[in-house]
Amino acid sequence: MSLDKNAPIPLHYQLTNDLRGEIIKEKWGVGELFPTDKELMEKYNISSTTVRRAVAQLVQEGLLERKPGKGTFVKKAPVEETLGNLTGFFDEMISHGFHPSADILNLSVVNIDDKELEKVPQLRIFNEQKVFLIEKIQKLNGEPVAYVRSYWPYDYGSRIAEFDLTTRGIYDIIKKELEINLIRAEEFVGADIAHKKTAEYLNVRKGFPILTMQRIAYDDQNSPLELSINEYRADRYKYKVLLKQSDQRVAGYFIH
Repeated sequence: MSLDKNAPIPLHYQLTNDLRGEIIKEKWGVGELFPTDKELMEKYNISSTTVRRAVAQLVQEGLLERKPGKGTFVKKAPVEETLGNLTGFFDEMISHGFHPSADILNLSVVNIDDKELEKVPQLRIFNEQKVFLIEKIQKLNGEPVAYVRSYWPYDYGSRIAEFDLTTRGIYDIIKKELEINLIRAEEFVGADIAHKKTAEYLNVRKGFPILTMQRIAYDDQNSPLELSINEYRADRYKYKVLLKQSDQRVAGYFIH
């Protein structure tokens, strides 16, 4: 792809998008030597400053890694999850050809009192005095990707905990073993940095960029069954949203 030097979009931004797309399409294999700055300058006919800014951005995103004296190397491209599908981590990763697993950190009863609500105010969605917490680290091919806190009404959570959660996804268990159907969910995606505990769990440095996701899942009676609070390594996970234009007219307000 050639860059459009007359476009209003900065050249380093164009280059970053082009190189990011080629990495995700696996033009270079994981661990393979990435083209040098000089090679990129000659290929795109651009300055060293433009190349350095683009490569620095891809390093920050975790797609590339610079090794002093050796060069720049391709790292693992992030796993992509398409929003709009109500699936669990295990199901989603298996569909991508990965081998998911989990390390269980904590299986415990949580009393919903003022102290707990101060820490996790979202627990107000449950009309319960206590819930069951499943706390774990989700892994792909043995590498930590997500730190998960999954809250369930006590009766459901305690039954889920009877199964092997290291090799099976919770959604698979509740559907096949407990015969419970999750119909819909509300999901909130954001960004943050890894604090001390999360950094240790995900094997990253403190301050590393992470994606956050909170999900409230409902059953066919429209009752909330799960509150999931997840933190993902931003270099190993990303979300994709499919948007379609509606034929219906939507009322709105215009600011003049």
